[in-house]
Amino acid sequence: MIDLHTHILPGLDDGASSWEDALEMAQMAVDSGVTVLAATSHSNLPHQREDIWVETYNRCLERLKRLLMEEKIPLQLAAGMEIFASDDVVQKLKRGMLLTLNQTRYVLVEFPMDVPAFKIYQVMDRLLEGGYLPVLAHPERYHCVQHIRAHIYEWQQMGVVIQVNKGSILGRFGEKVRQTADSILRHRLAAVAASDAHSPVWRTTSMDLLAGTLERKYGESCPWLLLEENPGRILEGRQVLWEEPIPYFK
Repeated sequence: MIDLHTHILPGLDDGASSWEDALEMAQMAVDSGVTVLAATSHSNLPHQREDIWVETYNRCLERLKRLLMEEKIPLQLAAGMEIFASDDVVQKLKRGMLLTLNQTRYVLVEFPMDVPAFKIYQVMDRLLEGGYLPVLAHPERYHCVQHIRAHIYEWQQMGVVIQVNKGSILGRFGEKVRQTADSILRHRLAAVAASDAHSPVWRTTSMDLLAGTLERKYGESCPWLLLEENPGRILEGRQVLWEEPIPYFK
């Protein structure tokens, strides 16, 4: 499996709190069947030093790669960031101040939970027009999507890649979020599922329960598509695969 969304690098955000935690998260991922993991630290936040953020990120990523080799943990790391949406996100990407996923055109983007839907449409449009392929992180947690789920279908039709969280599918963020994630999956609108892991204790990198749940509830091809094929395609810069999506209104 490939986990496209994690916060495994310590000291950069609210994810792993130490290098020991990071190594434990890596081993936990491997033990559950993960072979590749994207280290997508929160980025483009107000308190971060924009001028040195990419340098700081790359230094942490390389250190964890070395530690994995020293500890003989067979996990491949891919570069990337979970980018907090802003009006100037395209300019920052063009200037190299933010990173895409594995140096492809795919960009993992998040919004505040109370974001109005029009702001997501606006930023997605800008990214697409700028030549990027947005991967929308955990939209099932956004209040506007919980209220009007049809937004997801429209974003998917625009060319946005929808990524749902493990914790949402398993009910860790409440019933409303779980129902919204279930609706996205049943309408065949999710292209990727990921852990959004922050710790070896809670919101972990373990993915076997998620894989089993996806297979049991949504069919045997679902974990292959959302946890293997599409994440791999994204890291290679190739087009994702979709089952025929089901619109909310005909």
